[in-house]
Amino acid sequence: MTSVYIIIGWLSFVALFQDLKPLQPGVNYQSEAYFIADSSMEFLFDLTYADSSGEIQHQQEIFDTLFAYIESAQKYILIDMFLFNSYKGPSNYLYKGLSLNLSRKLIQKKQEIPDIRIDFITDPVNTLYGGVNHAELDSMKQAGINTIVTDLTKLRDSNPLYSPLWRTFFQWFGNTSNYGFLPNAFDKDSPAVTLRSYLGFLNLKANHRKVFVADHRDKMVSIITSANPHSASSDFSNIGILVKGEIWRDIYTTEKHLAEFSNSELSHTRMLESVSPDQVLEAQNSIQLITEKRIRDALIQHIGSTTQGDTIKIAMFYLANRKIVKTILKASSNGASIQLILDPNKDGFGFHHNGTPNRPVVKELLRKSKGAIRMRWFYTHGEQYHTKMTLVKKQQGTTTVIMGSSNMTRKNNNNYNLETNVLLTLDPASEIALEIENYFDALWLNQGANYTTDYTTFGDAGIAKTMLYRFQEFSGLSTY
Repeated sequence: MTSVYIIIGWLSFVALFQDLKPLQPGVNYQSEAYFIADSSMEFLFDLTYADSSGEIQHQQEIFDTLFAYIESAQKYILIDMFLFNSYKGPSNYLYKGLSLNLSRKLIQKKQEIPDIRIDFITDPVNTLYGGVNHAELDSMKQAGINTIVTDLTKLRDSNPLYSPLWRTFFQWFGNTSNYGFLPNAFDKDSPAVTLRSYLGFLNLKANHRKVFVADHRDKMVSIITSANPHSASSDFSNIGILVKGEIWRDIYTTEKHLAEFSNSELSHTRMLESVSPDQVLEAQNSIQLITEKRIRDALIQHIGSTTQGDTIKIAMFYLANRKIVKTILKASSNGASIQLILDPNKDGFGFHHNGTPNRPVVKELLRKSKGAIRMRWFYTHGEQYHTKMTLVKKQQGTTTVIMGSSNMTRKNNNNYNLETNVLLTLDPASEIALEIENYFDALWLNQGANYTTDYTTFGDAGIAKTMLYRFQEFSGLSTY
């Protein structure tokens, strides 16, 4: 019996330590605020929707824009993307082969300009935690592209019921692409994988960032987005923002630290000394880079400071974080007008989902606000509304927009996953502020297409789903 107590005590110690251990450099980062002109920003979005005749349409900008800047780059490209693979799941449908297209364009660029430096960072989920050979990553590495797979063991653990077992008993065995005997859950047509791949997956944490940096003429451009270069995600609805300016240096800093704690390094930026700093005079807009828990802090600050006459518009794939849910309710009780567009959490890569966390959260928000909070579901057709964006418009003051890779969940913005967002402080009359608000309003009002539907379409969440959501959000035993 004593040995049982020792094991329980040890696992409890590991769980506590891995939840509270010091953060790696570059995690939980917030940059200075840079003044920026309207002309130096471009709002990007992808939408899959049914038109007025019921035909499915795809309106896409994000990766078309990213590919164009790969083609124009001459000196340097930095990419960090979470999902980068061609797995299809149970479905044989793929809208675009984004993973293969991206790898080919990077290889082609390296062949055209051998001296160009390209850093490519991704998450180990794409190799099933070392359990498969990744054709695109292998091809890029052979072409001379610096490929880095994030070392997730250096991050805090969000799953205290399982991760201590994995760290104590399983992590030491590594993994191999040989000797697999279990089906690849991500792709039925792929070779079998080892048990160790499944054991690694159950840690349920990730480098979830989605950023791009490249030189363009004598400037640097950055894209911060919610979109993945992932074939099975290629028709998802997403948002992004293209930024010309100094924010690239902060992206580089955060990614440099990531590379270092993953036992690698980024290319040196000496080749970028000729890049001209941006001179911004009398700009009324500003931008900051925020990562991990800084994202949650910014959301709570800006949503929580609203009062009568202010407006909050949230477009989100996952809404689950209890502190953010409570802050939204507080804002509603203070008189702010709140609109939510959420994914119904019914589909994902050919798999059926049960509606958590969004359906029980929405039920709670509508009940506790007595209907003051308004919401609509984005009407998906097998794909996902994968957007992560919040707009806060003060009646007297500025428009604040927080957008990027991070969902509103404990795992995403409490220093567990790696995430990158931007915090925009905008003149409400600026072109970029109006464009972002008009995007939201077009979906809300179904202007020209059937984008969204009302709350009743996807039914009411029962007590079982509410209990499941609360347990998963608290315990970390979920993918959100």
